[in-house]
Amino acid sequence: MRNAHSWGTNAPQIALYYARPAPNGQETCRAFSCHDVPFPLMAVHPDPLSGKRLDSWKEIAAFFGRAERTVKRWEIERGLPVHRMPGGGRSAVFAYTAELSEWLKGRAEELENDDAGSGEADVQRDVQAPPATSAPAVTFDRRPLSRLAAWLVPLVLAAGFIIFLWAGHGQSRVKALADRQPASIRSLAVLPLQNLSNDVNQEYFVDGMTDELITDLAQIRELKVVSKTSIMQYKGTRTALPQIGRELGVDAVIEGSVLRSGDRVRITAQLIRTATDRHVWADSYEGDLKDVFSLQARVAEAITTQVKLNVTAEESGRLHRVRAMNRDAFDLYLHGRYAWNQRNYDGFTKAVEYFNRAVEKDPGFALAYSGLADCYTLLALYGSPADSPADAKAAAEKALHLDDTLAEAHTSLAAAKVLHDWDWQGAEQEFQRAIELNPNLAQAHHWYGNLLLGPEGRHDEAIAELQRAQELDPLSLIVNADVGFAYYLAGRYDLAFSAYQKVLAANPDFLPVHYYLWHYYQQTGQYDLWLKESVENYRLLGNPRGARVLEGLAAQGGFRAAMEEMAKPRSDKLVSSGPGCYTSANASVMLGRNATALNALEDCYKHAPIELIYVKVDPAWVSLRREPRFQNLLSRMHLQ
Repeated sequence: MRNAHSWGTNAPQIALYYARPAPNGQETCRAFSCHDVPFPLMAVHPDPLSGKRLDSWKEIAAFFGRAERTVKRWEIERGLPVHRMPGGGRSAVFAYTAELSEWLKGRAEELENDDAGSGEADVQRDVQAPPATSAPAVTFDRRPLSRLAAWLVPLVLAAGFIIFLWAGHGQSRVKALADRQPASIRSLAVLPLQNLSNDVNQEYFVDGMTDELITDLAQIRELKVVSKTSIMQYKGTRTALPQIGRELGVDAVIEGSVLRSGDRVRITAQLIRTATDRHVWADSYEGDLKDVFSLQARVAEAITTQVKLNVTAEESGRLHRVRAMNRDAFDLYLHGRYAWNQRNYDGFTKAVEYFNRAVEKDPGFALAYSGLADCYTLLALYGSPADSPADAKAAAEKALHLDDTLAEAHTSLAAAKVLHDWDWQGAEQEFQRAIELNPNLAQAHHWYGNLLLGPEGRHDEAIAELQRAQELDPLSLIVNADVGFAYYLAGRYDLAFSAYQKVLAANPDFLPVHYYLWHYYQQTGQYDLWLKESVENYRLLGNPRGARVLEGLAAQGGFRAAMEEMAKPRSDKLVSSGPGCYTSANASVMLGRNATALNALEDCYKHAPIELIYVKVDPAWVSLRREPRFQNLLSRMHLQ
């Protein structure tokens, strides 16, 4: 493996041919070598990871045989893979012929039509046309004056600066210059890496590389690294970097690309300050697929060097640790992570299949077991069968047995200890270990606050952890909604409602926030709105019939009739696929039927839905807290 800037002269060359009719009717050809080629574009590239570096817009434009303004527009509108020189402005660029050639695949006709539509086909010829003749200009010899200026100007400037200091203004000027020095970089986001293979089937691999780079950088305690959930919302967009910096609250971003050809991989990365859109560093790395973890670590190490962080010996050791890898297992793992990141039930079930196939290929592949644990944990949160927490626990324990430094596996084990064992102390130890290993893992902070601190009644700590998760994953709807739920459990209803409204503004159909509003309206006595949210929950759960039944009951007998329906035991429910035992208990309490509510909570204890962990602190159960059966339930859950 070697730096891509030192490929050497023996690398296979890429020839790109661009033929355009000349005025005399003959085709002209601009290329590294010229032959008879089809009109208008043809690319020949024996090895997509080889190629020449082009160091200016002029060279890039010549490569395509187009005007500079055309290729500049292609970068903005079509994602032409152009890189910025470190410390340079927007015009200090470079590109690789291999990447340009890969980008060109399948775009020949599109770009030719683009020329025809924009009227830019003649721009190149205009640029190359000789200037019109004009009368000769009168000239005189300026050399004596130039020599005089060369001596005089520095003397004048030096004298002026001395007078400036003598006048007492120098100190403030020097301070002003110091104040304009770039601030240190303490937060960044790795934007979705660009897939240069022109093969949509490689998206899973490129997204996986983005994920792995985030994971590597997130281990550095001094650096705030934004979660993948938030950065993926910028995939395929051309949002201005200063705007991204404001939205994510980061000092800098990493932009880059991945090119995979068979078992060879090249990663190109650039570090850019968001406030000034100024490039700080850029480099490329090439290696075999089997060395991809080492490749990722080199990129991460270079970034930490550029932002001048103090990396501890433990963090450095984790960064340089090279994992053994079976290529087929790793490929299946990346497919699994790609499915998992869809964050829905179908995605989780597909991911389970991929991760299981990965561990069949490589039984010692800890990351795949960690992926399984993540899937089973989230399937439990999505209402999957009750054995999901047990499966999550087994998978997380297997992953940690193979590699006890995986923060994600510690997080999944912590959640399983809560949902399966009611082991709050053991879960807290796992959450804290996860955060120690990866202080930037938003999921660890999120679940620590939402699944443990909140249910235990440690509200200030819960809100602090969720706010930290919000900093790391600012665009995550579920994190923002759960911040509101933490306020609700703490009795800070105004702040809860404000948080819910922000989530609704981003996505009016986000189910969890409607479920939280259902609780909020109950506690604030707004029963008409409570009923409206009940109907909305049925609709978003995919049960329009249930929504119509509730609306019909409400039309006949008001919200009390809807409460009667929702309070029925699950087996007697008129409406299927709706809210379960926890909702039945809640509606029973609203009707003043405490015994029925306790029966429903006992049913919940058997099925262990996620909502039950809040039974100690949910204000819905105030009227039950002195009941011996309720106290006994808390005791069995180790929450007394």
